[in-house]
Amino acid sequence: MSLRTPDRTRMLNPWLGQLSRGMQVLLLVCSLLVSLITIWIGSQLSNGWREGANAVGLGLLVSAVFGVAQSVVTDPISKEILRQSITEEVRAALNGMHSSYIPTHEFPPSNHPGIGFNALMTEDLYTSSTYWYRGIHTKFCATRFSMLRNSNLQAHLILPDPTVPYSLDARLEYRAAQAGEAQRTLQEIRESTLRSIWAGLVGLFLVRNRCGSIEVLLVPTPSLDRFEIFQNSAWVTLFTDMDQGTTFPSTMRFPQQSLIYRMQEAECLAIRRSPSTRRFEISRATTEQEFASLFARMTGQDLTPQLLVELTAAYEGTADRFRSAVQLHPSPWPR
Repeated sequence: MSLRTPDRTRMLNPWLGQLSRGMQVLLLVCSLLVSLITIWIGSQLSNGWREGANAVGLGLLVSAVFGVAQSVVTDPISKEILRQSITEEVRAALNGMHSSYIPTHEFPPSNHPGIGFNALMTEDLYTSSTYWYRGIHTKFCATRFSMLRNSNLQAHLILPDPTVPYSLDARLEYRAAQAGEAQRTLQEIRESTLRSIWAGLVGLFLVRNRCGSIEVLLVPTPSLDRFEIFQNSAWVTLFTDMDQGTTFPSTMRFPQQSLIYRMQEAECLAIRRSPSTRRFEISRATTEQEFASLFARMTGQDLTPQLLVELTAAYEGTADRFRSAVQLHPSPWPR
């Protein structure tokens, strides 16, 4: 950050004002002494020389007095202008830093879904035409989609590829560190997480009519942290903080002009174009039979009628509890 004195400061503050106070006093005292000595010497000379010496001495004397007065008058003004300039530039720099790096909202970790957290996120969803999600399962996403009315939302969901064995390892480590999971084996946690992913995919199918399009992007190495990008904000949920030991980690919301927003948006687009990403689309026209085929290709698991009933019940149970816990309400206006 460069701090520059405006041109008007340099106009008001002559070269004398650029010296330190001690140097100013010394220079002015010397000028006074020289002028007085010149006038005294002139008084000892003949008339012709006397007039010249008096003119020089008086000129020096007037210049010294004027310099003292100008320094006294302009120095506070120049300091105030400089102070204002510095204050303005510092304020502008801090505002830029605030919008680039500092979140607009921070939510502490919790074992229960927060009402304020979900109200603000749902409001961001209602006012957004695009939505990017990077996480593990989509049950909560599908629940929010179910509350939309006449929506043309373009949803892109980046999920771990269930057909890749190691894609869930990072999330399993986080879940194993939670107090409530201490009695369960890693295999049990893995199976539970897979069922949650399957139920989330079924949830997306059930709410397909509430979105313009739903694109599922399966990646072998997903991010442990959860990212949700709306039209005007980006949300980051820190699952990488293993010491929290809570079901819902701490979350931060960043504005659209922030560096986090731009970085995550660019990364999501890069993931979408990556050859290692498997892409599937669930549209309003997708039938149950077509979804069963998509489900088998996405998960490597056949979607039998019995499994569809079980996963539908699991999703709807989670959605009902979630809506009740966070007091989720439908979109209040058509979009």
